[in-house]
Parts: sequence; C-alpha cells; structure tokens
Amino acid sequence: MFGKNLTEIPMTFKKLIGLFTRKHTDTTPLIIIRKSPDDAHVTEFNSIEEAIVSLENDPNISAEKIEVLRSSLKILKNKSSIKIKNGEIVK
Repeated sequence: MFGKNLTEIPMTFKKLIGLFTRKHTDTTPLIIIRKSPDDAHVTEFNSIEEAIVSLENDPNISAEKIEVLRSSLKILKNKSSIKIKNGEIVK
C-alpha cells in the first residue's frame, strides 16, 4: 500500500504536521516599492491595492503604467505560479 520503503511514511506525516502547525506572521508587508535603485526612501504597503492607490497619486507615474500594473494584478490573481523577467510577467 505505501511502497517498499516504510521510512517514508513518518517523514510524510512530519511534513504534513509542519505544514499545518507553522506560525505565520500577519504583520509582514506584501509589497515594497523603490522608485529608483539609489532611493533611500522605501515605502511599505499592506496590500497591492494600497500600493496602486499610492502610485496613482504620484505625478511621476503615468496612467498607462498604472493600467499595466492593474492588468498584471488580474493575471496574478488567476495564476498559481508566475515568471518575472526585467520587471515584466513572462507568459
């Protein structure tokens, strides 16, 4: 039923128990935005939506870039995994 190697059974249970008993922190920010690599000012947000609202109020960010960010967010919500290259989502 479990295969020939019975030592795998306890390890599987340990992994399952670890999966459900790990402590998760609720205070970790979901997104950190740096406007330039040399920028000492880093802004932390608790949600992607909050970051988008902040970027909308920034006169240096074009409406086109905001729309690309919103469409990327929609893509991310429907994927289980993604690839990002040079700041762009690779399809």
